[in-house]
Amino acid sequence: MNNLRRKGILIMKASASSFLAATVLFAGVSASSFLQAQAPFRYDAATVSGLPARNIGSAVMSGRVAAVDAIEQDGRITVFVGAASGGVWKSVNGGTTYKSVFDRESVQSIGAVAIDPSNPKTVWVGSGEAWMRNSVSVGNGVYKSTDNGENWTNVGLKDSEHIAKILVDPNDGNNVLVCATGHLWDDNEERGVYKTKDGGKTWNKVLAGGNLSTGCGLLAMSRQEPKTIYASMWDFRRKGWTFRSGNLPTSASGLFKSTDGGDHWSEITGSSAKGLPDKPWGRTAVAVAPSKPQVVYANIEAEKGRGLYRSDDGGATWTKLDASNFMVWRPFYFGNLIVDPKDENKLFKPDLILLYSTDGGKSFNVVSGGAHGDFHDVWINPKNPNVVIAGDDGGLWRSEDGGTRWKHQVNLPISQFYHVSTDNSDPYHVYGGLQDNSSWVGDSSYPGGVSYSRWENMFGGDGFWMFEDTSDPDYIYAEAQGGEIGRVNRYTHEIRGLKPLPNYGEKKLRFNWNTPIHMSPNEKGTIYIGAQFLFRSRDHGQSWDRISPDLTTNDPEKQKQEESGSTIRPQRCIPGFIRFRNLRRTERLSGSAPTTATCSSRVMAAQHGPTSWATLQAWGRIHGCRRLRPAGSTKPRLMQPSIGTRLEI
Repeated sequence: MNNLRRKGILIMKASASSFLAATVLFAGVSASSFLQAQAPFRYDAATVSGLPARNIGSAVMSGRVAAVDAIEQDGRITVFVGAASGGVWKSVNGGTTYKSVFDRESVQSIGAVAIDPSNPKTVWVGSGEAWMRNSVSVGNGVYKSTDNGENWTNVGLKDSEHIAKILVDPNDGNNVLVCATGHLWDDNEERGVYKTKDGGKTWNKVLAGGNLSTGCGLLAMSRQEPKTIYASMWDFRRKGWTFRSGNLPTSASGLFKSTDGGDHWSEITGSSAKGLPDKPWGRTAVAVAPSKPQVVYANIEAEKGRGLYRSDDGGATWTKLDASNFMVWRPFYFGNLIVDPKDENKLFKPDLILLYSTDGGKSFNVVSGGAHGDFHDVWINPKNPNVVIAGDDGGLWRSEDGGTRWKHQVNLPISQFYHVSTDNSDPYHVYGGLQDNSSWVGDSSYPGGVSYSRWENMFGGDGFWMFEDTSDPDYIYAEAQGGEIGRVNRYTHEIRGLKPLPNYGEKKLRFNWNTPIHMSPNEKGTIYIGAQFLFRSRDHGQSWDRISPDLTTNDPEKQKQEESGSTIRPQRCIPGFIRFRNLRRTERLSGSAPTTATCSSRVMAAQHGPTSWATLQAWGRIHGCRRLRPAGSTKPRLMQPSIGTRLEI
């Protein structure tokens, strides 16, 4: 069954029962009489171990990359990619081709990857993704390979479940630090910072959290001074109806420093350092400039004073730099900073978009271009910083000019299918919804193989359930997050929204992120969907009958699914906008022809020109941006102002 763990969708060529029946008939015995005479049929991995599986893809939509590390040797770049739930992939040609190297292991969720700089044949992997959204898979500890990733050994910390970072001493590969984030849904002991001095044979917890809900958020060091290490500790807890990141007066989140390789630690607090925000904190991303170890960056989640901070003296004093929307948004999912290996003033901030600063964090530009978005990790080539590899929810991207232009590496079949269904065609089609990559339909087989072109994107958002309409195969039912269900014409892509609405005067219906829908096997055209009530439609979703009472506890304290868990709930307006300033009710615009829109009394100036204004209008409507109006006008409207135009909110 090892090959069944290959990423994408796999098809078995025959069922176990049909294989057994065919074998018995070949022997001249009635299959039915033979099966009746046998003990109850046992179905396990051994039953189908001899049946081959085939990957039908697809890699075109790729999937979430949680971690990436690489090294250049003799002009060739070797890359290791850790997928959120697709294992570890290796390239020996800078990403031109990849092969899966982790299929034989019992877990496939990866949180950290680290190549030993003193012995690149040794690679460390921390299993269990640490970008702690509501749909993450768990790991079972630390893995080590001593043969370039061909074989792996689990070397401990099996109850950590999620690992955010691994640091390898550049002078001694036996000294390794692990940032164990710990359980997402409950308390556990095996979380914090762990160190081994014997290559993983034994581990010591060198930095523990202040309670059992506090683990390690991130680790950072410079290879110039590997004895000096910074660690962020993070107090968090997710429940089915909410998420907490810090948010308590007793939160144990904080920033720590070691000057002896991680054996001893001291906390950097407001009393020991100047310029830091008041507690409580949530998650902190920390990074050290490789070329100048005294320069340290920390992006701190806090109720007051949240934002990006910089220290030029190893953490003794700090200056606040940037607290714009994308700098502080969703730190549980975007808790990373990466500093250029040759210039301490250049750094990347992964987020919904990829941000880049060239002035030491004072200002940032959007450099992700047309990339998918939701970035998590970046590798910069120390020998040539123009070569950058970035991982996001849409896979892996490579730039040869420092991040100005990107090429999508569509050769990683690591898509995350929430649900899969099939129809009754011959050959049948496969339908599925993907995490942050829409809903797709593809062939189960095709002459010459199932290529990229045989997969078709049918519906947007995070994809979940997707079914053929059994009463009319020209139509598909598809669903995005929060119960956003639609009926899609497979050939014209025309979509009609079907989501049930509340009754007049009733509060909104409560749909789960992963809302269940189901097609009736007995009545063609009948479909069910569940909020706190169960709904049924017998006319393809044109009308809905509420056929159950409230099936939940109806506890208001358990109705906070939309809260991100951050200590701040920033406005979400138009992706790509990173500069904010308060706008008085009437103010004259100045500067170099920005395109603007308002959202909750803020103006966002971006690098979009007039040609993109229609797109901005659409985003404004979708995300609830307030409308601008020319001064003196009585009709608010989304508009593109020119220099000197007076605007009112």
